[in-house]
Amino acid sequence: MKYVQWIMLLSLCFFVHASRAQKANLFAVTYRPFTDKATAQSFIADINRNSGVVVEYASSSIDTARVITLTGEPATVGAVLQQVLRGEKLSIVQKNNKIILVPAPSPLPDDAFISFYSVYGIIKEAVSQEPLAEATVWSPHQQKGTYSNSFGYFTLLLPEGKNILQVSYAGYTTEKLSLDISDNTRLDILLEPRNDFETVTITSASAGREYTEGVDKVDGTQTPYGGIILGEEDVLRSLYVQPGIKNIAEITNGVLVRGGSPDQNIFLLDGSPVFNPTHLLGTLSIVNKTSLKSMNLYKSNFPARYGGGLSSVIDVFTKDGNMKEWKGEVNAGLLAASFTVEGPVKKDKAAIMLSVRNSWVNPFLRMMHSNFGINFYDLHFKYTQLIGQKDKLMLNVYAGHDHLTLQQDNNNNKQQWGNKAASITWNRVLGSKAFVNTSVSVSDYDNIAGFRYALYDSATGNNVQNKVYNTFSSIEQYNVSTQLEFTASNAVKFNIGGKASYTKIKPFDTNVSADFIDNPDQFSSVPPLSFRKFVLFYENEFRLNRRLYLRPGVHASYFQYNSFHAAALQPRFYAVYKLSASRQISLAYSRMVQNLHQVTNPYLGINSDVWVPSTAILHPEESDMINLGYNYYGPKKFTFSAEVYYKEMHHVTNYDEGKNLFLNDASWEQNVVLGKGWCYGVEMKAEKKANKWQAFIGYTLSWNWRRFSDVNDGNKFPFKYDRRHELDASATWKPSRRWDVSFLWTFATGDVFTLPDQIYPDFDNAQQIADPLAPREYRLIYHSSATNQYRTLPYHRLDISAGYHHKVGKWPSLLTMGVYNLYGSPNQYVYDLEGTLGKRSLVVGTRYQFFNTTPYLSYTVTF
Repeated sequence: MKYVQWIMLLSLCFFVHASRAQKANLFAVTYRPFTDKATAQSFIADINRNSGVVVEYASSSIDTARVITLTGEPATVGAVLQQVLRGEKLSIVQKNNKIILVPAPSPLPDDAFISFYSVYGIIKEAVSQEPLAEATVWSPHQQKGTYSNSFGYFTLLLPEGKNILQVSYAGYTTEKLSLDISDNTRLDILLEPRNDFETVTITSASAGREYTEGVDKVDGTQTPYGGIILGEEDVLRSLYVQPGIKNIAEITNGVLVRGGSPDQNIFLLDGSPVFNPTHLLGTLSIVNKTSLKSMNLYKSNFPARYGGGLSSVIDVFTKDGNMKEWKGEVNAGLLAASFTVEGPVKKDKAAIMLSVRNSWVNPFLRMMHSNFGINFYDLHFKYTQLIGQKDKLMLNVYAGHDHLTLQQDNNNNKQQWGNKAASITWNRVLGSKAFVNTSVSVSDYDNIAGFRYALYDSATGNNVQNKVYNTFSSIEQYNVSTQLEFTASNAVKFNIGGKASYTKIKPFDTNVSADFIDNPDQFSSVPPLSFRKFVLFYENEFRLNRRLYLRPGVHASYFQYNSFHAAALQPRFYAVYKLSASRQISLAYSRMVQNLHQVTNPYLGINSDVWVPSTAILHPEESDMINLGYNYYGPKKFTFSAEVYYKEMHHVTNYDEGKNLFLNDASWEQNVVLGKGWCYGVEMKAEKKANKWQAFIGYTLSWNWRRFSDVNDGNKFPFKYDRRHELDASATWKPSRRWDVSFLWTFATGDVFTLPDQIYPDFDNAQQIADPLAPREYRLIYHSSATNQYRTLPYHRLDISAGYHHKVGKWPSLLTMGVYNLYGSPNQYVYDLEGTLGKRSLVVGTRYQFFNTTPYLSYTVTF
């Protein structure tokens, strides 16, 4: 906590100093010239007599006899001096309430004496008063701009006098404002939704933005490519079509980003970390689209405020609630039904948002004779309170749970997992140049996994063994954080902040029994593992000119677990250079450190993972990544982008084969091995939009390697999530105002796996095995010459859907219909050895299909 207090104090002092410096600007002193035509010497003498400001100069340094004719209606000392001294070779010093003119080798710039003031405020949707993140604010005369932050706040410095300001946001009418500025001005801007709204994909930049910032963005009004699964719109799933992002085949959970494992991704929901943000083992995210305001994905470059994961950050913000009127949405589909309502508790002062979703797919699965059983729910509540013009408080609460059973041959899995998160966030507009966001949050995740394995004798059919391995793990985290945004000028911005967190883990409670256990109290007690972490970060944004943008920063962390301490300095750098109005290149470097490790036991079925902290033996994971990007914005709404990246990782984890992590052993650190990883590749995507259709294609070529001293004889091998090629193609066609038709085709190289490539008989006199090939003397030795030397068949899938837009009475409605997995492709291929007591082991292939060819309908009504 002391680190957070120090950084808040330093930030406040910096802000006060900057504010005082602005107020002391002598150029802004009011002054009316005595005439509109006189010599330079006469104008300066009159300023010294009547304005209270003293202008000192050497008579030889300026042409005092030159006659000046003033234009316009200058009303300040700076405005008059700007015209009087135009073209003079001078520099300016302000000291002791004096303006001192000093000879210089070059003329004064055109705005040397002009006072600049901050135009600042919140950009909101006019209908609901919902703040709009990433809205573009542009001054065409100054050719300068900025954009609103995640809470709608913006600030832009403009010269005194008349100005034009343009404010735009995708799907909304651009607002053009005429301003006459004479002081810092608070300006809350309301944007009206366009009637001709069109479907928009995930974008890497907003239209009119000076620079593309290397982050994928989506807001709640958009239906991005690939974002529909069995009628459920899912913005997180839509990320899977983006290059460099992969979804693990749907027999486990998680998102893979640029060669990293699922635990290397940070998922934030209104500032609260969520440790497993998916339902249905990765098929669907916990974010209900009707509650979403915006989502940012960082994978190419990382702002200094983020840390704790090596691969990506997904930052999700939900709606504040409609401040004007009550509105809602109801959706019913194949997977689930959802309901969202929002409205004012006190008009223009307080609002709530409530979103509920519950699955009901099990009757359909039973009808299809599926071996899956699924139940899940989401509950999201948000309360927003405005306090005056400067402060806003938000309370966010989320709860979600999954219950899944899977029967596959003689294996039976049963999983229950759930997330609970809550946060209180305080926004404060400190002034014309500063904004502070402070939050307190708590997050909890628990996972009960049961794995039953039954072994049968093929000769007699008798059950030889039947046990259930039940495991329980949980993680709780408490966070306090604050961030100050300070805009020193249009060219320089500061982001400063800190965070303190406390985490408690129950990593591997186990109970071996005859049946499944779903009560955490029945597991044996293991002392929890707890640690603390403190973070400070500092970042600058420099817009040096129209072409060059720089964002250097540093993220400093301090980690403490028992007697183990680890401090890490993580530099970040991002640069963009505009080659022309339509082309730009970017360069990014990021060093990331992760103190939490997720370890999966490969022998206990799906979803059998635990979280463990870094220790003196299990060092923090580290990565260094460099990224080079190119963007092209062509005519007729065509865009193309490409990125090349290289990432090197240290202290990545692997389960130590032959040891059991789940037997409540205090020496659990010895059961996890550390190694090194490399990931590199090329990502490309292209998009084309027209009046009635739009198309997208994304391609990834990547390599993903690991090396552990005790695995594969110490040689590097392909990581289990290595996929050489991935291709996603999507298109949407709108034949009329009411209809739209979409398709998505995805292709991926198969996953790597290990199988013995040598099998030979074993003779054992001690066990009186004379002939291992005899039917009743079954004994063979299996040898693998390499790790992950084989690859499964490629994965590919085609989805199609159509939407019919209409009204039920006055309520807009949408009927969505489609076919998931049109030609019945397996979700995953698995190859393994299979055998019983009376049969040789055979290599068998299994085609897992979470959902086969599945038609669906969903219906949405907005009221």
